[in-house]
Amino acid sequence: MRNYLKILPLISGLLIFLSSCDDKKDTNDPEPVPAGPTLSGISLSYDNEIVTIDFSEGVFKGGVLNMPVGTDDLSVSLNGGSALLDSFRVNHTAGQNRASIRLYLDGLADGTETLQVKPSGPLAIVNSASVAMKETEQLGIALTDIGIIGGWVSVGENLSPVYQQFGFDSVYMKYRVDGTYLFESFTTGGIHNVLTGTYQQSISPVAGFRLITLSQTAPVTATISGIFSLFDEDNIRMVYETVQTDPAVAGLTPPNPEAGFGSTGNLGSDNTQVFLRVSGSGK
Repeated sequence: MRNYLKILPLISGLLIFLSSCDDKKDTNDPEPVPAGPTLSGISLSYDNEIVTIDFSEGVFKGGVLNMPVGTDDLSVSLNGGSALLDSFRVNHTAGQNRASIRLYLDGLADGTETLQVKPSGPLAIVNSASVAMKETEQLGIALTDIGIIGGWVSVGENLSPVYQQFGFDSVYMKYRVDGTYLFESFTTGGIHNVLTGTYQQSISPVAGFRLITLSQTAPVTATISGIFSLFDEDNIRMVYETVQTDPAVAGLTPPNPEAGFGSTGNLGSDNTQVFLRVSGSGK
């Protein structure tokens, strides 16, 4: 019994020694691989011009010191629909967790296009510890059918016969994302007219036609209604016909999709005008 009691402390000490050896072994295990930055969010301006992407942390261009993410560090592609991606430009500040991408599109977006953004390579984007974003990171977002939003110009033979009759030289319209519009006209005699207000547009059940209502606020208040159609050509073309409805003008009625262009009461097709898009910007 006495011998057993003498051996017991020795066994306990041995167990403690072995346990401490195991603990030391654990400290030699490989360190976990640090996680790189990720793509955490994406949004698109309503005019389809600016994509905003968010990163999980501040990021830099890979392979260099304290440089911003550039156009060559992101891969941007457009799939489906009718619009094409002509080019893009990235704007980013080194160390920030947000970047913007300016899109340059060719053609009319019908809303079925999907934009995809991902790093251009395995070392393209890194965090402050130089850990790279995985090449498999990607985000997507759909383009918007913006309709009439943007800048439009009508000159020469594209001017309606009514405008030509009254000596107009050119007409410029800008429909903004915020629901406001600017209408400018110039006559051959040098008269410059400016009209402003708000607008609403919608897609007609009649294929190919859209509806528009203008609420003019300056220089006088008025309501203008009509129709327009968009054509996806080398220069995006719009056929446009509207008429003042309040205060009403005798003999004139707003054109409607069912009757088509030329349905503005007594004016007929003389009130139909053609515009070409000069800018996709709706700002």
